[in-house]
Amino acid sequence: MDPHFDGVIFKTHAAELIRRIRRPYPPFCVVDARWRGEYDEAHIPGAVPVGPDGPAALPPGTSERTEFFVVGSEPEDPAMRRVSMALRRFGAHRVVELTGGMLEWRRAGGPVEGSEGAKAA
Repeated sequence: MDPHFDGVIFKTHAAELIRRIRRPYPPFCVVDARWRGEYDEAHIPGAVPVGPDGPAALPPGTSERTEFFVVGSEPEDPAMRRVSMALRRFGAHRVVELTGGMLEWRRAGGPVEGSEGAKAA
């Protein structure tokens, strides 16, 4: 990670997150900013549900040096920014928002887990 960009909230697209899942270094964590029902229906494999109000602390097993990818429901979902800001308050150095949310993730053919993913299998 480039220390010049610590503290900046970045944005990226589904293709980049798909690439990162295939090559998981440096360590990262996908944080789901949607309501629990949406998460249970379909989420990115390994994503941590925190809800639209954000986490109460950094997710277990992560640290300030973990790269966090924040996913919402749709493009520019305001919940993503709330969660991103909460992660920053807890010391996260690198936060990346998935610009198109789960809508873009599905369109890009990203894998999903949950009740919707189980139906598709």
